[in-house]
Amino acid sequence: MILKYKSKNIAFMICLLFFTGCLFFAQEPIKTPAEKAHYSEYTQHQAIARFLSHLAEISGNLKVRVVGRTLAREEYSSKDLLLCIITEEGVSSPVDLNRSKPTFYIVGAKHGNEQSAKEASLMLIRDLTVGELQTLLHKVNFLILPAANPYGNWFDVRQNEQDLDLNRDQVKLESPESEAINRVFREWMPEATMDVHEKGDDFYQVSIGCVSNPNIDASLQEFSRDVLLSEVNHKLKEKNITFYEYLVRQRMGIDSSAGVNYSEDDRGTREFMMRYSTTDLNDGRNSPGIYESLSFIQEGASRHDLETLGERTHYQYYGLRFMAERIGEHGKEIISLVRGLRKKLLQKAGEYSEDDLVHLRMKYVRDEKEPFIKINRFVRTERPILGLLKEDKKAGDPLTYGDVVPYSRASDRKIEEVVVTNWFPKVSPTKSVIRPLAYLIPSQFGDVIDTLVKHRIKVDVFIEDCFLDAQVYTITDIAEAEYDYLPPQKISMEEKEMNTVAKQGDFYVTCAQEGANLIPCLLEPESQYGLIRYWKYQLVPEKGDVFPFYRVIKKQELPLVPYVPWKR
Repeated sequence: MILKYKSKNIAFMICLLFFTGCLFFAQEPIKTPAEKAHYSEYTQHQAIARFLSHLAEISGNLKVRVVGRTLAREEYSSKDLLLCIITEEGVSSPVDLNRSKPTFYIVGAKHGNEQSAKEASLMLIRDLTVGELQTLLHKVNFLILPAANPYGNWFDVRQNEQDLDLNRDQVKLESPESEAINRVFREWMPEATMDVHEKGDDFYQVSIGCVSNPNIDASLQEFSRDVLLSEVNHKLKEKNITFYEYLVRQRMGIDSSAGVNYSEDDRGTREFMMRYSTTDLNDGRNSPGIYESLSFIQEGASRHDLETLGERTHYQYYGLRFMAERIGEHGKEIISLVRGLRKKLLQKAGEYSEDDLVHLRMKYVRDEKEPFIKINRFVRTERPILGLLKEDKKAGDPLTYGDVVPYSRASDRKIEEVVVTNWFPKVSPTKSVIRPLAYLIPSQFGDVIDTLVKHRIKVDVFIEDCFLDAQVYTITDIAEAEYDYLPPQKISMEEKEMNTVAKQGDFYVTCAQEGANLIPCLLEPESQYGLIRYWKYQLVPEKGDVFPFYRVIKKQELPLVPYVPWKR
């Protein structure tokens, strides 16, 4: 009897241990591919697809959609671009989205060699679907494209398979990747976006920049800076992650944000200046921002090596996470602010008013109230830094291990505070025009129309010849740009009103639509953001020419139908 009792007891204990072990393994956190590899390699497309398939299988909150496909090359086959739609309700299309919550759209690793952007995005997807951030889905909808440049990721290079910089292709949309990124934004129209990048080995481990183009309502920048960035900074400090709003250092008189490959002669020995990011519309922040969105760029400090991949993924992740949490906390304010501004923009664009200005050219300017800034930066040391003293010591005082704190940075760099006097924190418009009601574009400019259609801009077409009243520009002086991606160095014109003929097949682009801010910026000849600056469109006129895009400023009954770009 005693032996039988012991046998039953042993059997019970074995079963208990078995089920306890099963429970332990079932609850073990799912690791990202980089975590599984102990950050010894960069995660590539197939591993991302497997990881997302696993998450989608076990989480009803995640739907994965193919939103585009890269171009095939001999050295690298085409790859699907995978969008993660993460919602409390598990929806897979914009029409089913719960619009009582703000939607946050994150794009990772447009630049293929900025690998931590992708790894941090995968961590965030995991934690939102099966991890500790699931409750955040009560407050926020997420769209996450974790790897926007599979080719660049594979070869660890900045450009895509067309040798294009995707963060300078948000106007032309020449690449399938950029077109997909823009299409997702326009389909879903999220209230907030984040474009995730890496910078150099900077003292500030996380830097986030907000919208800066003056065509975007100033209240979005104020809310971003005063509320969201301030609160993210506070949360990052709790994690001992250094933060500063994203700053750009460039040579005076050269706009490095345009995507121009300047010659060494042009760079010359100019002085350097510092500013807040860029006003350009061909990047991943102002391009969605121009639709009155809360749009951001996050730049993580990076040495671009495998040795530091785990560390920099860590602070990139917390930058994304804390921004997502702040968006959740301020959800109602964000919805009211963004949707209110979008509604107001549509109302303005539907009526011609001399007070309704669109800013075409602008410059960075100083602020008398803030003539300089102080920032920390790394400088190289002649001898390695072994540690930091906890308190002051005099020469000859004994030094113990307890007096020294380990130095967390690279041992060949020390930190110094610098004063930046060439500081240009503001942007001032230098050329503005009244927003027209619409533009008349001749039928031969099909490549321009193709670009507008890629932007989801509504285009109509004339079904018969007709007269209409319009404003036309006659070029009085012009000096062409020396580089692609730059507007003419000089352009002046005379404006006059005339009754002209719109021919059957010509195009009509109304400004009374969601792209009301973008349309004039692209089509006006004096715009520093316009299609005129890209050589592919061949829009630069000669002196005496009439610029081919006419402005419509009076409401008229016209024989129009929606233009449909039929596709196979």
